[in-house]
Amino acid sequence: MLFLVGPLPLHAADNINYVGSSTVGVFMKDAAKVYTDATFNINTEPESGGGETATAAGRTDIGGVARNVKNEILNQGVQQVLIGKDAIGVRINANNQISSLSADQLKGIFTGKITNWKEVGGSDMAINVYIVNPQSATRKVFKNVILGDADYSGKNIQTIWPDPAILDKVAADQNGIGQLSFALSSGHPAVQQVKRVNIWDQEASVNNSSYPITRPLYLITKGEPTGGVKKFVDWAVSAEGQAIVKKYFVGI
Repeated sequence: MLFLVGPLPLHAADNINYVGSSTVGVFMKDAAKVYTDATFNINTEPESGGGETATAAGRTDIGGVARNVKNEILNQGVQQVLIGKDAIGVRINANNQISSLSADQLKGIFTGKITNWKEVGGSDMAINVYIVNPQSATRKVFKNVILGDADYSGKNIQTIWPDPAILDKVAADQNGIGQLSFALSSGHPAVQQVKRVNIWDQEASVNNSSYPITRPLYLITKGEPTGGVKKFVDWAVSAEGQAIVKKYFVGI
């Protein structure tokens, strides 16, 4: 989805194109409301993979990647700047009695080995699994941390797009479970009908440095940023920019 955002500047402003992660896009959209030296075209539809490709090809001023940037992208002269760290949550329906799951239990659920909530201490009901689309870094990072060499699988698994629609699915399904960035639940209408699951009894909160499923958030550019792009990237890691980051993420 393309967003044209930015405050009305008092002087001529740069126009900056952003392509990439919808998670980094949460920061970009809020930053665009207060950053007065540029207006922004924000396209989060291609997610992290598309942001890498567009940046490496010189088709965007700034890309956003919500995981480690691929070496083959960095080898094409792409530069990365860490702006924060996102936490990926596991969401279940608010009426589900489960409050915590182990990594092994999550692996069993998302690979189709565990198919009933009673197997993990819940009710005798089939588990419905909702995962984000293959281009989303959330899906890849969750796989790396929880599934390892295994793949997402199971007869009751569904791929959902866009990412925040996971909340709608889980809110409407008492037996549902889904994966989603903490940041993408902010302000969502269904957020009161779902709850986060603690993992290894670690509280699912960005304030918990021991929470196990996290990923870095990067702004990337083709070569060293210059001009208005450099000015914005520098702002993103300044105290003012980090105040925006910390509304949703762990800052740097």
